[in-house]
Amino acid sequence: MQRAVFALSILGLGSSCNGTTGYDLVDFYAAAAGPPDAVAGQPYAFTNDHGFAVTLARAVLHVGAIYLDQSVPTSGQQQEPCVLPGTYVGEVRGGGDFDMLSPSPQLFPVAGDGSTIPAATAEVWLTHGDVFASADPLPVLTLDGVATKVGSAPIHFQAGITIDSNRSPAPSNTALPGENPICLERIVTPILVDITLAQAGTLILDLDPRLLFVNVDFSAFLSCASCQITADDGSITYLFTNDTTNQPSINLYKNLTAAGPVYRFEWQPSAR
Repeated sequence: MQRAVFALSILGLGSSCNGTTGYDLVDFYAAAAGPPDAVAGQPYAFTNDHGFAVTLARAVLHVGAIYLDQSVPTSGQQQEPCVLPGTYVGEVRGGGDFDMLSPSPQLFPVAGDGSTIPAATAEVWLTHGDVFASADPLPVLTLDGVATKVGSAPIHFQAGITIDSNRSPAPSNTALPGENPICLERIVTPILVDITLAQAGTLILDLDPRLLFVNVDFSAFLSCASCQITADDGSITYLFTNDTTNQPSINLYKNLTAAGPVYRFEWQPSAR
């Protein structure tokens, strides 16, 4: 139902686009890409702000949908949960898994549609289906890598981050149990953009895996018993958990769901 509302908001504009407003309805492509200095199929190395040299062998993000809105929310403005004020002017209502370590644009499985009304904000939906569903047990972020600091043993880490029912924010008012729905966790917004869609162009979602690890202190894993898995050969893998029991997991999740520089949009017009 929510997707239908968004579609109607675009079509409603489209009905007035013919004639006086000068705006048109358009179809466009959408893609996601990792950093330009990454090499597809190879590990990606960088150093985070805690001084850990991180080498990622795998970083896959699941994006369920993308939406563009013509308005920027006003600070403190009352608004319907999970719906930006103003009018949605672009949508890509289908997604998939995207390799954050590949610089090549990876197309979404469906085309987008929208209007040539300029967009000021964007949403990234981290969901496998209904954004309002209480349960979504599949990972939206999968990681495998190694973090190393001078004088310390390498820390092998993995992650399968979910936004499941346990992520539901507690309502501030017990009389309003639905005050903070789970969709607030699954929709990354408002991501500021300055984009005007055009026919047959490509909306690119640039993904920066380095910024998932801002303020992540891998050494905190060493004191987290629930984060450790010991293999038969005695080697230990440290897991980012889907709870708030340890600093690395808290900050990774915060970075994943924040409308910060992990996500950036750009527009490539059609070559035709």
